[in-house]
Order: sequence, then C-alpha cells, then structure tokens
Amino acid sequence: MNFNADLERIANACRKIADYANGFGITTSVENHGYYVQASDRVQTLVHTVGRDNYKTTLDIGNFVCVDEDPIRAVKNNISIASMVHVKDFYIRPADRNPGEGWFPSAAGRYLRGAIAGQGDLDVPALLGIVKSSGYDGYLSIEYEGMEDCKRGTKIAFDNAKRIWNEL
Repeated sequence: MNFNADLERIANACRKIADYANGFGITTSVENHGYYVQASDRVQTLVHTVGRDNYKTTLDIGNFVCVDEDPIRAVKNNISIASMVHVKDFYIRPADRNPGEGWFPSAAGRYLRGAIAGQGDLDVPALLGIVKSSGYDGYLSIEYEGMEDCKRGTKIAFDNAKRIWNEL
C-alpha cells in the first residue's frame, strides 16, 4: 500500500459519494483514523484532492497520536476543514515500556490506551481551545475507548469536555 499511488483512486470513490450526498444536502467526511489516512497532511491532501465543498474531515483530536503526530499541530492544521470534531483522549507510554493488556502500538511503537477525555495524557484544554478559537460552529462528540464502564466513562468525558469548553 502506498498513499500517494492510491490517492486518486481513493479520491474518485470519495467524489462519487460526496456528489451523491450533495443532492440531499449531506456533508461527507473522512476521519483521521486507521493509520493510512491518519496524519493531518494526508487528510488535507485527500480533502483537497476530492475537491468538493461537501467533503471535509471528521477531526478526531486524539487520533493523531496513533501516527505519532503532535495533536496540537495537527488540530491547528485541520480545523479549517472539519465538519465534525470527536473529543478523545489517550494514555501514552514509551515504546520500551509495554504496559500489557488493553494497550496498542502507535506507528512508531509507543503504547496507547483510550482514556476518559480530560484524564489522559493529551492536552485536551489546549486542543479544545484551538477548536473554539477557530470559530468552528459544528458539533462536538465524545468518542470514548477507555477500559472503564462505557456509560460512566462517556458521562465523565462529556462533563469534562463541557467544563473545559466553558472555561475557555
């Protein structure tokens, strides 16, 4: 797999979807997810190559760490093309310290585990500050992947995100 070699094929498929959705007034998007189209420059490249006003990105503020990109830099890079923002947090450990069950490797081998938003290692206040100061006026959603009970983890994440947003 080679992103540059695959770009036009991916973009053509996304154009077809965006063109069909446009007839219904729907905005389509790609999330920075899955390693292949996860770094901010690849997301930007795909969105710009698709070239449709109704094709944007679902901006997950946490997922950039999966490809070892600084989330603050990445969110600044991509907030202008976001149609949706996922609020997520991660615990991050060095590659030479495997914490065991529940952790997965980043592209460079650091260990990651989902955390309740506002309780992990990401600077969620700074990340939400970038979103808020950008003038973004779309939806924020909680994406929770932690090991705690999902209802409790999501509730705490929601309360944290709301509190942080209101304090900005």
